[in-house]
Amino acid sequence: MNAWLGRIGFVVAMGGLFWLLSPPLAALRGQTAYSQQESAARPLQNSLQVQSTMLSSGVQQLSVIDSQSKSLAVYHIEPTTGKILLKSVRNLQWDLQMEHFNGQAPLPGELRQVQP
Repeated sequence: MNAWLGRIGFVVAMGGLFWLLSPPLAALRGQTAYSQQESAARPLQNSLQVQSTMLSSGVQQLSVIDSQSKSLAVYHIEPTTGKILLKSVRNLQWDLQMEHFNGQAPLPGELRQVQP
């Protein structure tokens, strides 16, 4: 019974994410010329990427990356209760601008000094 609750929680979470990622209903019905021009001027809003991983503890980890805002959110889904826990949220903007972190030689600065 508890395993089913975890599966149902996963299905509901994934359904919600697919609903968020799906195009607006107007796009499915066919758009007028005005709404086509309007939507062409807007950037694509499908910026979410979702990855699901089963951890060795039996907990399902769901990672959601928003490429537009450069953010990462990590959720854990308990298999017995279906409870969804937000574990971490991080803005990746500054992480992605670092030249190196925990790197090993040769570091990027050292490579730039070596001119062929």
